[in-house]
Amino acid sequence: MYSLLVHTLPEERRVALVEGRVLRELRSERRFERGIVGNIYLGRIVRVMQGLHAAFVEIGTGRAGFLQWEETAIDRGDEDPEESPETLATPEEGVHPALALGEDVLVQVTREAFGSKGPRLSRQLSLPGRTLVFLPMDPLIGISRRIPDPDERRRLREAIAPLLPPGTGAIVRTASQGRPAEELADDLAFLQSLWDRIQAKARESQAPALLHEDLDLLLRSARDHLGPECDEILVDTVEDHDRLLQFVDTFMPRYDSRIRLYDGPVPLFDHFGIEGQVSSLLDRTVWLKSGGSIVFDHTEALTAIDVNTGGGSGRQNSDETILMTNLEAAREIAAQLRLRDIGGIIVIDFVDMRDPSHRQQVQEELLRSLATDSSQWDVLPMSRLGLVEMTRKRSRETFRSRMTETCPCCGGRGFVRSVEASCGEIVRRLARTLAIPSVRGVRVDAHPRVIEGLVDAWRLSLADLETRWQKPVRLVRREDLPLEQWTLRTEG
Repeated sequence: MYSLLVHTLPEERRVALVEGRVLRELRSERRFERGIVGNIYLGRIVRVMQGLHAAFVEIGTGRAGFLQWEETAIDRGDEDPEESPETLATPEEGVHPALALGEDVLVQVTREAFGSKGPRLSRQLSLPGRTLVFLPMDPLIGISRRIPDPDERRRLREAIAPLLPPGTGAIVRTASQGRPAEELADDLAFLQSLWDRIQAKARESQAPALLHEDLDLLLRSARDHLGPECDEILVDTVEDHDRLLQFVDTFMPRYDSRIRLYDGPVPLFDHFGIEGQVSSLLDRTVWLKSGGSIVFDHTEALTAIDVNTGGGSGRQNSDETILMTNLEAAREIAAQLRLRDIGGIIVIDFVDMRDPSHRQQVQEELLRSLATDSSQWDVLPMSRLGLVEMTRKRSRETFRSRMTETCPCCGGRGFVRSVEASCGEIVRRLARTLAIPSVRGVRVDAHPRVIEGLVDAWRLSLADLETRWQKPVRLVRREDLPLEQWTLRTEG
C-alpha cells in the first residue's frame, strides 16, 4: 500500500509516492514548463535521413523531434506507466513507409528532449484512460502482466475485443481488474470520441500544431495510481483538492473518500520527512545497512553503478558477506533507479563472487526488486566478473538533470587541474614567453594556492628564468580566479 503526497507552489508542483514514510517515486512539473510526453501533434517533415530510416519532424516546440518509421515492436511503457502488455505485438510489414520532405504526419511524443537531443516521436499513437489504453492505429489487445488470473484475463479480453473498431486495439490496465464490462465499454467510448476530436482537429489545422495535450501531473497521477493499493492522495491546496475531487467524481467515484486536504502548520513534505530524502537523491554514494555502499557515476553513454563491501559484518570479505552485500545492493539499486528516474544503459559492478549459485541469487534478487518498477527495463545475465548490463526506458529528464547544472569551475568534468599541474604549465609558458625579444617582463595572475605552489615548489625554475633572460616575473594572488585558471600578461 502507498500514498501520494501533492505539494503545490505557484511555480511548481511535486508528487511523491510514499510507502509509510519512505519515498519511492518523485515527479515534478513546473507550472509554465509542462512536459510534452503523451502530446499528439500534426508535424511536418523537415529532414529525411534515409540511412537511418528516420526523419526530423517540426512539431512547434522549438526543437525538431526524431521519428523512426521502421519500428519492429510496439512500445507502450510510457503511455501506460503502471503496466505493460503481456506481449509485444509486431506490426505488419511496411506499417511505416518512408516519409517525404515537407509531408505532414501525425505523431506522439514518447520521450522528452534532453541534452542535445530533441524529443522522440512515434506514429503508433495511444490514448490512456483509467482502465485501458486505446490504440487507434494498432490492431492488438494486450493485458496487464499484473493481472495473473487466467480467467480474469480471458474475461477482460472477451469484454474488449467486440467493442474495438477495425484496425484499432487496446491495452487493458491493472485498474480494470474486477471492473464490470460496462465500465470498460464507457472508458473505451470516451477514448474513441477523444480520437474522433483529434482527427477532426487535424483536418482543420496546419502543421505544426498541437492536437492533444496529456493531463497535467496532478490528474495524471490520479489516473495512473489511484486504485485499491493507494491509501490516499493528500494535497495541500484547496484548488488542487477541488480539481482532483471533480476528476475522481467523474471517472472513478468509488475513490472519492481517498482524496484529502492537508492543512497542517508544517509543510506537507516536511511533515512526512520527505524533503531530507529528496535532498539525498543528488548524493553520489548510497550507504547500505551492512556497511557497504553503492556509487553512481553518470557519463554521456551510460550510468555506472559500483558496489563496495565496506566494513561488511566484520568478517574478512567471506563469500557469505559478499553475497549478503550484493543482495542488499540489488534491492537498493532497483529502488534508486526508480527514485532517481535513471534511464538508458546501466552497468552494475557487483562485488566479485566465485560461486556461480551466488551470482544467480543476486541476478534473481535484482529481477524481483525491479518487478515493481513501472518503466520498461531489460536485464542481461550477470557476467563472470560480476557485471550486469541493463537498460531502463527514459522518457523524461532524470532528477539529477533537472536539479543540477554544469559546474562553472570544471565544466562538468567532475575534477579540476591540480595545483602542481598548473604550476608546471605556467613555468613552461614563462620559458617560451620570456624568450621573445620584445617582452620586457611578465605578470602572472593566479589563485593564491597556485602562487604559493610556484613560490614553494618551483622557485628554482623561476629564478633560473629571471637570471637567464634578465627579465622580471611578478606573481599576483587573485582570490576571484578559479583554482585552474590563470593569466599571463606581458610588459613591453
